[in-house]
Amino acid sequence: MSAAAAMHRQPASRTTLRGHLRRAVGRDHNPLCRPVDRAYSRLVATAALLALTSFVLAAVAALIVHHAETAAAQDAARHQHLVTAVTTGPAESVDPRAGSVREQAQARWTYPAGPGAGTVPVPEGTPTGTAVPVRLGDAGQPVGAPRSGELIATDAVLAGLGTVFVLGLGTEGGFVLRRRRLDRRAERSWESAWERVEPGWSGRR
Repeated sequence: MSAAAAMHRQPASRTTLRGHLRRAVGRDHNPLCRPVDRAYSRLVATAALLALTSFVLAAVAALIVHHAETAAAQDAARHQHLVTAVTTGPAESVDPRAGSVREQAQARWTYPAGPGAGTVPVPEGTPTGTAVPVRLGDAGQPVGAPRSGELIATDAVLAGLGTVFVLGLGTEGGFVLRRRRLDRRAERSWESAWERVEPGWSGRR
């Protein structure tokens, strides 16, 4: 790297965000400020604005997910009915891929839509003939419990974090690419200026 290339990076590294904002809007009247310096300050100001915007959008995304899932859980709860079933077989282990359900058993129950039977989740080691609570849909079929508030909150947080990550990644990528172009432009301008100034500065002319 040439001496000129190293020199042109020093002022930018010492400029505060406030200084970049002043320069970006044309309020920095430093006579040594070059067009490329103003372009870099506009880049920094834009990146800061996009970062702030990403957090706002992340909060909006989290609120949308939380509202939508809460409404879905409330709607599901309105169509579920808790009844008591009696197991007709012992508890058996299920496929680990079934999630939180570890054991299940055959059971029978009575519901206004008619008697029913099927496989229901039960505590580990539940013997035959045990009364267990079962959630049924309007048609009398077993259904899972609505999503809990903790799971809904987790989904909302993940949605917010995902939004920040995606937007932040895009902002960072654009910032790096644009800065590289500005660095190359600044290096070319410094080297051309140095070629004009160096002979007089060094006394070679």
